Amino acid sequence: MKNYMNIRIETSSDYAAVERLTFAAFETMNLPGRTHTSEHFLVSLLRSDPWFIPELDFVAEVSGEIVGSIFYSHSKIVRPEGGETGTITFGPVSVAPKLHGRGIGSALIRHSLERARQMYLRAVLIMGHPGYYPRFGFTGAANFGITLADGAGHDAFMALELVPGTLTAAGGRWQCAKAFDICENNTEAFEAYHRRFLSNFP
Repeated sequence: MKNYMNIRIETSSDYAAVERLTFAAFETMNLPGRTHTSEHFLVSLLRSDPWFIPELDFVAEVSGEIVGSIFYSHSKIVRPEGGETGTITFGPVSVAPKLHGRGIGSALIRHSLERARQMYLRAVLIMGHPGYYPRFGFTGAANFGITLADGAGHDAFMALELVPGTLTAAGGRWQCAKAFDICENNTEAFEAYHRRFLSNFP
């Protein structure tokens, strides 16, 4: 797969294809407590979020078809005394269902993490499967004293230092882009978007 896969920056002409890909990728996932697929809405929100990082917005192509994508945004850790540590966050990561298990997601993650290092970004915080992401160097965020915004811990909440020592004294609460909160909590906005999305779905 790697021999003929091309990874490049997303362009505006890719938007519709990437949102269709994202919907298809997450619609097939069986996640506990899940009531609907909203990651395609999140993608649409992230592109206009002030914390979005366009330099890390990658797609993977095979034979000219977009078969994978990854999005990054700025985030931060707010310490109890009021100090902050800047971090980044990726997600969603989408792969065409017909090509699951072919290394596309891994290639996108490794490619984008290397680019993040080249950009001198220092640490990554994500919500993801704790059985999958340690292969990229992620460990539990709790090991650094970092919690979710509400103070809770979670096995799926993980961290990676791009610069060793960045998170050593960074313990505190995670704050991510507002797009995530809108996606999760603004039902009216999601339903309006999803109706438009379905009207254009092939």
